Amino acid sequence: MNALVQRLRAELRFDRDAFAKRVAELGSVDLGPASGPAPHAQAAVALHHAYGSIEAIMTRLARQLDGDLPAGADWHQSLLHVMGLAIEGVRPAVFSPESVRVLRELMSFRHFFRHAYAVDLDAGRLDTLRRRLITAAPRLLAEIDTLDRFLSVAAHDE
Repeated sequence: MNALVQRLRAELRFDRDAFAKRVAELGSVDLGPASGPAPHAQAAVALHHAYGSIEAIMTRLARQLDGDLPAGADWHQSLLHVMGLAIEGVRPAVFSPESVRVLRELMSFRHFFRHAYAVDLDAGRLDTLRRRLITAAPRLLAEIDTLDRFLSVAAHDE
C-alpha cells in the first residue's frame, strides 16, 4: 500500500504544479480594455486548465482513497462537494468551504467555456474569475500541501 500512496502523492504534486503554472499564467494576462480577444482566450483556457488540474486531484483521491467517483449526471458537483467533507478513518476535508465556493464558480465557468461555441468571452467576467482564483490560489495550494502531509504520514504509518 505504501507504494500506491507514494504514487498518489507524486501524481498529486504533478497536478498541483500544473495548477500553480496556470495561476501564474493568469497573473501575466492583461485583460485591459485595449487587450483584444487573444488575451481573453488565453485567460479562458488557463482558467479551464486550472480547474482541470484541481479536478484531476479530486478524481485521483476519490478513486484511490474514497472508493470511487460519485455517480450520476452531476458527478462533477458531487465530487467537489465530497472533497469539502472529512471522511472519518479515510481522509480529512481536502478543501475549505471558501475554496469549495471559488472552485464551484470555476467549475461553472469551465462548463460554460466547454459549451459556449458561439458566445464571445466577457472580459469583465474573465477578469473577476482570474482575480478570485489568483487570490484563492495560496489557500488552495496550502490545502493541497496539507493533504500531501497527511498522505505522507499515512504512508509511513502502514
